[in-house]
Amino acid sequence: MKKLPLIALVALLAVLLVVNGQVQALTIPTFEIQGVTANDKVTIVTANFPAGYDFEVRMGLFGTKGVDGVLIGTVNSGSGGSLKWTFPIPAALQSESAIAIRLQSTLGGYYSYNWFTNTDSGTHTGGVPIDEATAGPSITVTAVNPGEYAVIIANNLPADESFQVRMGVYGTQGIDGELIATVEPDSDGFLKQTYPIPFDLQDDAKIAVRFESEDSSLALSTWFDNAAGVSGGMGGPVTAYYGIPTISILEVNEDEDVTIKTSNYPADKDFQVLMGKIGTRGVGGILVTTINSGDGGSFEASFDIPEELKGATQIAIRLQTADNTFYSYDWFYNSPGAAPASGGATALPGYTGIPTFAISAVVADSKVTIQTSNFPAGLEWKVLMGKMGTRGVGGTEVATVSSAEGGAFSETFTIPAALQGEAQIAIRLESTVGGFYAYNWFDNSTEP
Repeated sequence: MKKLPLIALVALLAVLLVVNGQVQALTIPTFEIQGVTANDKVTIVTANFPAGYDFEVRMGLFGTKGVDGVLIGTVNSGSGGSLKWTFPIPAALQSESAIAIRLQSTLGGYYSYNWFTNTDSGTHTGGVPIDEATAGPSITVTAVNPGEYAVIIANNLPADESFQVRMGVYGTQGIDGELIATVEPDSDGFLKQTYPIPFDLQDDAKIAVRFESEDSSLALSTWFDNAAGVSGGMGGPVTAYYGIPTISILEVNEDEDVTIKTSNYPADKDFQVLMGKIGTRGVGGILVTTINSGDGGSFEASFDIPEELKGATQIAIRLQTADNTFYSYDWFYNSPGAAPASGGATALPGYTGIPTFAISAVVADSKVTIQTSNFPAGLEWKVLMGKMGTRGVGGTEVATVSSAEGGAFSETFTIPAALQGEAQIAIRLESTVGGFYAYNWFDNSTEP
């Protein structure tokens, strides 16, 4: 069976699940992209979705699998199986060439993710817009006064149930967190209240929130940044920051300076500006200066290229807050007129898009043949293989290949002894410079 490139299908955590006293055989929910209108909306078609579950819909940067992405809304799977929904693309991601999308159930551990190219394609026929879909229960933190309180809105809660509101350490989903209040929604299932941040959590950068029903198994969780560009002080809460900060390169003066443009930056945050060798994404780079984001959003700034990097062909640049809560990175050619304008870490002059590859043949425990698509030219690539689910990260290096003229080409690689006998194997190609990568997986059985 050939696998589509970079399409992730997710398995569930067990073979059986007990829900409301009934034993249900677990299935694998998946979805495909049916249509995209650039910077506007995307329509998906699900397969094998469990019935009667509420799914949070999130979108994020390509490669994140949508984890902790921008929350688009919540939909209910109704009768399950094959469903069509149309979701808006959030403003924070509209400049991205590729976007991850994730559906994750609020109960039961079901999730599925995919990605799409942010260009017009396919059709939206039959897709139910999210504002017309039956929305399930959800909670959203809308404002924060750091260390003091958070404003939370709940929608579509069962009107006849009471909920315990808890806060806890980030990553716990608020389970066994400190009890803040017990609340009841109005007749429409709506609730908006301000909740104090517990003393033990007031200095935490991120805090988990949980609503637990006292009358059923319903539980909802989210989290908020206890300093996310929010500095209300005694003046009261201000709107919290949502989205993903990015930068793009505007201009380069060789060995002198580089000019960048930001997008969707949080307001009034101090950002360290770091530069380093290509491939490092600026992590641990040379500290050039520190700037304040002011009103946030989009602004331009120029930075001197440090002495240690003068003469380098390519340079990575990174902007990050001191606690690394917010960061973005890019890279540039250290020569005039060669600056990428990508807003991401994968750009070459004349190159656009995303490198991918498909599996074209397998000889069990022996070799695998791949067919690339849209590979940038003239780069060296490490070929890694690892266990299923790893995406090849940190896998066994089996070869190094050159993309030569780029585009589409075929290569065959030997399956390492350590992975022979595995039912499924992940394979990854990583460029030695420039930050490009692509991954896929294959069944370790002879085909075709």
